[in-house]
Amino acid sequence: MAAAAAAVSSAKRSLRAELKRRLRALSAEERLRQSRLLAQKVFTHSQYQKSKRISIFLSMQDEIETEEIIKDIFQQGKTCFIPRYQFQSNHMDMVKLASPEEISSLPKTSWNIHQPSEVEVREEALSTEAGFWMRVRCCVGWSEQGDLISSSCRVLGLTNTATVWGGARATTMPT
Repeated sequence: MAAAAAAVSSAKRSLRAELKRRLRALSAEERLRQSRLLAQKVFTHSQYQKSKRISIFLSMQDEIETEEIIKDIFQQGKTCFIPRYQFQSNHMDMVKLASPEEISSLPKTSWNIHQPSEVEVREEALSTEAGFWMRVRCCVGWSEQGDLISSSCRVLGLTNTATVWGGARATTMPT
């Protein structure tokens, strides 16, 4: 049993490394093209159109760009939540962002990602019954069927939300 688990773990590491290598090989133009395609998929998704509270990641240099989606969230009068990781921990909260312009003034993490400081008090999406209605998650890769292969974000274990996995897969919120 331990040998099988070790083999699976090794295969996952190899797959993640290969997917990251392929992502790094994408040109800036191709990454921008794919980012725009994702944004259009998000904008036309019925759950996005219905959602008032949306959680989204802030892009790293080798990921799809989420800036266009974040701007649209605010233009549509929706509430936007972004990740805030606790230093040297696996804990992450989704905290309210005041505006797209605020992002550049936020401190940077060791991964060079802007996020609110840990001491700054902000509304947390899951601290109220409203939670959030949709989340756009970063992922390294997904299958042709839209199943998540490898994620660079922790699974939040949420229910009653819609999720867009890089625009390839969406699940709807129960009514």
